[in-house]
Amino acid sequence: MPRSVHLSGLKDGLRQALEDRLVRAGASISEEPLDADLTIGLGTDEECDIAVLPPGSNSENAGLLVTLRDVIIPDGSRDWGNGTLLDWIEQIKLGEIPQTNSDSRYWVNVRDVADALTTLALSEDGLVSIGQVNMCGRRGWNGADVVDEIRVLWERYNNAINHSHTAESLSGVPSPVRSIVPQVERPELGGLHRALIESGGEGWHPLVTMRTSLMELIACTE
Repeated sequence: MPRSVHLSGLKDGLRQALEDRLVRAGASISEEPLDADLTIGLGTDEECDIAVLPPGSNSENAGLLVTLRDVIIPDGSRDWGNGTLLDWIEQIKLGEIPQTNSDSRYWVNVRDVADALTTLALSEDGLVSIGQVNMCGRRGWNGADVVDEIRVLWERYNNAINHSHTAESLSGVPSPVRSIVPQVERPELGGLHRALIESGGEGWHPLVTMRTSLMELIACTE
């Protein structure tokens, strides 16, 4: 199991979450790539063992390419698709109605992403041989449903801090999942699931709920 990991590329909320998770898993963070057992590049195509890049990017300089999208990062980072949610939250706070399309997004919390990348990086049997995997949430989310959920949670948050809850405001909060058929096909996640199992994990099973992720986003943008 590699104990020293070098991170390069974007210095954002994903990098911070990954660094924290690696340290909790027993790894040390190396400032120099030559001193590390394994290197991870975030949003950069430089030579590394694991490259984490947005959709449409390719890398010939990495042993494993993770194509990452639709990540919810509560600290306010705008990369990996998180900017869309931040814009919607800001518009709702201003009393505006965000404009969405019918496309589905496959949102996943940054903590689930950091957990998976740590499992891949610290595999006892070395880096898996799969060349490229997709990483995103398992369930499709319609934009209009997510906006409606943000609006409800924002109202509840305001009522809580202003001590203005009513019986109506505390009841009947809907689930954000109402659109049954996603409008955009989900990226293939079988490769990621197998890679995590090969690395000693239990496969790709994101644990943080959408509602929890949105509540964290709202709280962190205050």
